[in-house]
Amino acid sequence: MRRRVKLFIKANNFPWETFKKYWKNSSRSELLMDILFPFIISAGLMWLTSFYIDDFSQLIEKFQQLSGQLIAAISILAGFNIASITIISTANEPTNRLRQIPSTTNRSMSMYEVLISFFTWAVIIQLIVVLVGIILFYAGSLVPSNLYHEIPIWAWIVSIFVLFITIHSMFISIRNMKTLFLYVTYTPPSPPPPGT
Repeated sequence: MRRRVKLFIKANNFPWETFKKYWKNSSRSELLMDILFPFIISAGLMWLTSFYIDDFSQLIEKFQQLSGQLIAAISILAGFNIASITIISTANEPTNRLRQIPSTTNRSMSMYEVLISFFTWAVIIQLIVVLVGIILFYAGSLVPSNLYHEIPIWAWIVSIFVLFITIHSMFISIRNMKTLFLYVTYTPPSPPPPGT
């Protein structure tokens, strides 16, 4: 039984392994931008919301309204990141060059592996956002609209988490777009003229 559990975890730990690679290979400034800022924005938005909403069904209704738009927008972002992975993996010359350059943060990985891990984490977190949005949309439809109930602490925590992973996925896509731009427009330095 224990062996089966280990095999199950090993077969399904790809998101966790990808997150570890993303975390390990991101610089401090990148982590501040990708994780701390989205958390501050999410907590700030929920703090402001707490002044205007005190009913649990109202909070659910707001997230239901947001879910439909989020699912569509985040799905497009996930498609962009998947297309970017395809572009990177099919460009022969730049890819071969990146495979030979070791990462500055983790010498056991090449720059190519680091690049792919960033885009892969973006796709995973965006699909998680879509999944959470679908679950919240369905769960919210089960809450009666005329039910008045004070918003519990766990609902605020869930709200902050949902906003956080959504904003986090967008910030990662912005960074990935910059990375893709630098990757596509990169031109190797020209060799020095002979005799110098």
